[in-house]
Amino acid sequence: MKKQFIRLNNNDEHLSIGNLFRLIKEISKNKTSALQSELFCILFEIEGINDTTVNNYCVGCRSIGSDYKQIYLNKVKRYAKDKTEFTDNLIGLSEIIDGVLYNVKENKIAFINNNDSLKYLTNKLYNIAKNDRLVKEDLTNKVRKLIDNNNYYEALVELLIYIVLYKRQPLYEDELKKEVIDNVLNDTSISSLDLQEYLSLKLREGINFDYSMKELAAKGNAYANFELGSNEYYGYVKGFPRYEEAYNYLIKAASMNHASANYMIGNMYIKGLLGQKTNEDLAKGYEFLLKSYDLGNIAACNQIGNMYLEGIYPLKKDQKEAIKYFTKAADSSYAFALNNLGKLAEQQKDYSTAFKYYLNSATLGESWACNKVGEYYRQGIIDKDEEKAYYFYNEALNSNYRTLCYYAYYNLAKYFYMNGNITIGVKKDEPKALEYLDIASEHNIFLATLELFYIYCLKYRDSEDNDIYNTLLIYKKRLEDSNEYNDNLRKDIENNLKKIKENKKINLEYLISKEVENK
Repeated sequence: MKKQFIRLNNNDEHLSIGNLFRLIKEISKNKTSALQSELFCILFEIEGINDTTVNNYCVGCRSIGSDYKQIYLNKVKRYAKDKTEFTDNLIGLSEIIDGVLYNVKENKIAFINNNDSLKYLTNKLYNIAKNDRLVKEDLTNKVRKLIDNNNYYEALVELLIYIVLYKRQPLYEDELKKEVIDNVLNDTSISSLDLQEYLSLKLREGINFDYSMKELAAKGNAYANFELGSNEYYGYVKGFPRYEEAYNYLIKAASMNHASANYMIGNMYIKGLLGQKTNEDLAKGYEFLLKSYDLGNIAACNQIGNMYLEGIYPLKKDQKEAIKYFTKAADSSYAFALNNLGKLAEQQKDYSTAFKYYLNSATLGESWACNKVGEYYRQGIIDKDEEKAYYFYNEALNSNYRTLCYYAYYNLAKYFYMNGNITIGVKKDEPKALEYLDIASEHNIFLATLELFYIYCLKYRDSEDNDIYNTLLIYKKRLEDSNEYNDNLRKDIENNLKKIKENKKINLEYLISKEVENK
């Protein structure tokens, strides 16, 4: 079968010369001036080149010629001694993009760092670099730091050097798959055969799956050990978590540099699911998290940020360090890191920035963030839009049950189904409202339990039905078991129950005063 090469000039997945030229053409004010051959000549400081040759380089069906690569190898050597080596090349690109001839004789690097077009180009290339599975994380981290320091010149140089010297082309689909796997396993002791055996079992094994998975784990297969450890952690084996058993499997995978196994063990120590949360245990947890982070695990990056934020031993409380780790995780679209950044912005009353973080997390399907965005729209914190609030509350329910935000059930019941919402066409649906409130109440949403208690107070006042009274007592017990239960609430409940028995009008003042922004 003929190998299929991947086009390298029509996507945002490859940091290639084709995609570089495509971006330049897209942002150029005069599209007709951004010719591939002209751009190539500027980059390589040559007088001319055949259009077909450049097109083959851009499409990716030919490797950039060795003569041209040698030009860049020489430039890299000079760049090590003189940082201005690439300034004329980049100013030349800016002239094409902006449609202006610049006469820059001094402070060329400063000019590049302040040119909006080159800054935009650098950020776009950085995003492509993050998408390119063959680009090492060391490069993207380096470019990110340079951009953060407003050093767009050096950031763009690093990207250009990779594009010319290190981006492999032509690139074939089958070879890319193999190389991606090799890169993933590069820092581990895990072989591609381990992955093959594990996937074969996952895809083909039937009734003896658990037995076969344990056999594979006993042979030292990292993936099998990780899966069995995860199953024990989440309680899928016995119906409840067994953390010691989880550890026994996970440590085998972790010893082979399985990133997620290291994260889970670290997390168990930090949460006190292993050990006693002594300083020694917390230090162990941090070491596992740090190893996981070094292996590229984004969840570990976020958790280290949490440790800095809370000052968990052995780290000292440092919000700036926390934000650094949250930002890194958020750059990889880690929803919980986006939530953390949103909370920090909200604490500073920067609601616009907080909302942006929450919305980004919500678009990733994170339940808590969806509910939070719904709250912003319902309360009009940024823009009041009840239709969007209703949409995001419902989106919050479409999440994995382990991370479901049950406040969304409460919000939908109270603000939409209990009385309906004529503005957006939601009809009153009391049975659904009661169902949603009960779901929220069962998952420790105090306001939902309080709401239900007073709803059934009114129902019993009007009907004196013993079944309704018994339901009242169920919700009373839930309130009493809550951490938010206090003497004022106890007295209020007792008074209202007495009034019900005496068939008097009951007091709803406490429910009104308890109305707060839910979290």
